[in-house]
Amino acid sequence: MTESKPYISDHSQDIKPIKLFRFFYVAGWAPFSIFFPVYLVERGMSLAQVGIIMGIPVIIGVFMGIMWSSFSDAIGRRKPFLMQSSILTAFFIFAITLVYSFEGFLILGVLKAIFIPMAEGLIVTSLFRLSDYRGRATAYSGFAIWGSVGWVMATALAGVVAWAFGITAAFYLASLLLVVATIASLRVPEPREIELPKISARSSVQSRIITSYFAVIRELLTNKKMIILLLVSLPLFAAINAADRFFSIYLNSSGASPILIGLAFTFPSIIEIPVFLRVGKISDKIGARKPLLIFSAAVYSLLFFLIVLTSNPVLLLLIRSLLTPFAWAPLITGSSTLVSEIVPRDKWVTGQNLYTIWLWSIGGIIGPLIGGFTSDAWGLPIMFAITSMFAIVSGIFFRKIKEK
Repeated sequence: MTESKPYISDHSQDIKPIKLFRFFYVAGWAPFSIFFPVYLVERGMSLAQVGIIMGIPVIIGVFMGIMWSSFSDAIGRRKPFLMQSSILTAFFIFAITLVYSFEGFLILGVLKAIFIPMAEGLIVTSLFRLSDYRGRATAYSGFAIWGSVGWVMATALAGVVAWAFGITAAFYLASLLLVVATIASLRVPEPREIELPKISARSSVQSRIITSYFAVIRELLTNKKMIILLLVSLPLFAAINAADRFFSIYLNSSGASPILIGLAFTFPSIIEIPVFLRVGKISDKIGARKPLLIFSAAVYSLLFFLIVLTSNPVLLLLIRSLLTPFAWAPLITGSSTLVSEIVPRDKWVTGQNLYTIWLWSIGGIIGPLIGGFTSDAWGLPIMFAITSMFAIVSGIFFRKIKEK
């Protein structure tokens, strides 16, 4: 697919706020992501209920995520939706500390799914609009490490805070960091080639949004390359979501302290920083994204299999720290860059968010539900064995992807 260069040529200053938002948004999400499953178990939820609380609201998020991203593409704006995402996520995490029942957690999850846009597609689109076509994977890698650094800082600090003051204190930290992300979003640049709609044209803009919502989705769902990418990625995405949601519970049941649980998510992010810097350059040099995806699936399969073999928290820390960086960095760099190359430029927000929805929403429905019910029935080790097989399936079918 051929494509002209972006409109902005001198953009070094424009990219800085994008990286800053990425840093604080990921830092804010990290403590909640790690300790929420443990928090649910401490509140008396069964593993099956944990899977339901995490999986069911995502069904609504599938449709709402596409809707918010379509609105963004229709009006040519991302900043308002970034602000909405970060500030409402801050309020959501704070509200979690006030809830104790299964029904309460489920209702909060549904409200989050309805009102919070997905920030990933929005901010990645902002980056790609300021990046040269031939160096896009390298640009993404340089952007992604800011999320890794934010994750490192927040997970290490959250582990200490949770150990000293309890998990709710880690959630307060997460909310504060997301408020800072909202402030950072104020400086995220909007495309200069698009003008804001005038107030007098509001009705036509609304009509355009409604029409665009269905047109964009229809166009993307008839994109054969996009459909193949989504379908072959699904087993791996389900495996990642199942493993990520229950790994902290597995550590906790193995006797790990909150500090060690935090470090299990901190160390991989430290190692993945140089990995991110390298994989983007390698991908741009060879001009292909598929090898990154195949390699990632193989490493994920090995990671999940090795987790089955031990319940020693120190060994689990080492396994996750050494393998996760070489699985996640190639996957997200290769896939996000590939989406930008197979989706038309004016549909990037929707394309990136559709991919994100597939990763964290469709995979986020299937993964936690499979993880919760299989763990309840046969135990956590069996669940990780199943995720290992899922990763192998995606690795085999990634070979079917056609990049050009």
